[in-house]
Amino acid sequence: MTGDYSNLVQYGLTDAVRSQFVEIVSKDPELVPGRVARVDGISTFVHAETSDFRAVSTLARIALEDESEIEPAQPTVGDWVLVRPGMNEDPDEIEFVLPRTSLLVRKRVMRGKEEGDEQVLAANISTVFVVQSVTYFNAARLEREIALAWGSGAIPVVVLSKSDLLDTEAGDVIDQARLTAPDVEVLVVSGITGAGTDPLRQYTSAGSTVVLIGASGVGKSTLVNSLMGQHVMDTGEIRESDTRGRHTTVTRQLLPLLNGGVLIDTPGIRTIGLVAGSEDALARTFSEIEKFVGQCRFRDCGHTGEPGCAIDEAIAGGRLSRTRFESYKRMDRELQHEETRHDPAARTEHQRKMRIVAKANRQKSRVEKASKPDKH
Repeated sequence: MTGDYSNLVQYGLTDAVRSQFVEIVSKDPELVPGRVARVDGISTFVHAETSDFRAVSTLARIALEDESEIEPAQPTVGDWVLVRPGMNEDPDEIEFVLPRTSLLVRKRVMRGKEEGDEQVLAANISTVFVVQSVTYFNAARLEREIALAWGSGAIPVVVLSKSDLLDTEAGDVIDQARLTAPDVEVLVVSGITGAGTDPLRQYTSAGSTVVLIGASGVGKSTLVNSLMGQHVMDTGEIRESDTRGRHTTVTRQLLPLLNGGVLIDTPGIRTIGLVAGSEDALARTFSEIEKFVGQCRFRDCGHTGEPGCAIDEAIAGGRLSRTRFESYKRMDRELQHEETRHDPAARTEHQRKMRIVAKANRQKSRVEKASKPDKH
């Protein structure tokens, strides 16, 4: 017997998710629908219709329509899942994960190593609040955070927190943020006073899921408490040396709002690496650069001084920021490396292109050296 799962509305249930649950449970009534609220090591905490489960997920798989295909999955916070309750001494087990509408994933850069693994941060999110403190704005980091957000399939919103610590208006920081995150809304807030938080609530309506990302101490937990209307997250004291807070959140967790929306708070992210396949996210992050990329005279232009290079001309004419372009190139090289790391043919082609670029740079250097007047 299936229900309407009305108790799951507080955890962000939508009509589309409900329909999938009804269809699956009609075939296997023992399965219990729910949403992952937290992952603690080998156990997963799931909010379900009438009770909560602490389940294992050894054999979890994506619930595909074609049952002949099996796609394994490691449940993460925000996943909609179906739990099979354990009998006797058997543990409860997550058997199915519904197909994800969005997925926030970063590549961890291991300290002292070039390679790192991928970390899934949250699933089925509609908006990413990218939180930075107005007192400690980092444009280079924001570029990576925005690319991470675009790559998830959700909509990024820049949230400049701790406005209560400013003695003046935040105009300069807002301008920097807008230049760094074109086509993205930028909001200035204070989690302490609540100033500026009302516009954030438009993203937290019933059925929506918002995840907060940012470095440790930027005020995510204070902002969560403000949006929740109660103290649910511990917050750290502010260091006088740099007006940054101390790390407080230790695990990702799903927090239901009174209006049916959901917040997912995350621990501070130290490093942000982009995963393979993030080319579209990079293009959206640097949209002002992408529109010039296809306008060069040569299709394989390396933007290193070739004649007819639209990028060089735009930078020289003040229409593009050289700093932004250098960031774009750096992140693009990362993605190319990720794409070619496990593909010998692609790696060979990438190396060939790098040799061409290196040769062009050497030629450009010789020309510049020759054009300089002799000091003797």
